[in-house]
Amino acid sequence: MKKIIVIFLGLLSFYVLAVTPKEAYQLAKEGKAILVDVREESEIKEGMIDVAISFPLSKIENDSNWKNEFIQLTKGKEIYLYCRSGARSGKVKGILKENKIESQNLGGFMTLGSLLPTKKP
Repeated sequence: MKKIIVIFLGLLSFYVLAVTPKEAYQLAKEGKAILVDVREESEIKEGMIDVAISFPLSKIENDSNWKNEFIQLTKGKEIYLYCRSGARSGKVKGILKENKIESQNLGGFMTLGSLLPTKKP
């Protein structure tokens, strides 16, 4: 039941996005946006979107200099976040908003991984 709810929430997030995951992916390929995977390194071993960068939630929570590094990585680009199911990327979106950084939550890799090209590190 929990897995069904997670998938439902991931699909629901597609309907409230200003752009679709495929549009966000294309913007990232064109250098106009950046996809940020907020999962932990151990989870990324299962794969990640091929144009995404890794910036784990734990870094945001535990590194006092995270904001400067994040701004440098994303400067001038639209920011699209994802994690495994969409929950952590939602949390990161809230943290970014508190820090006056706009972003969108694309949801979870469980869904995105079947829609977009992926790679294994």
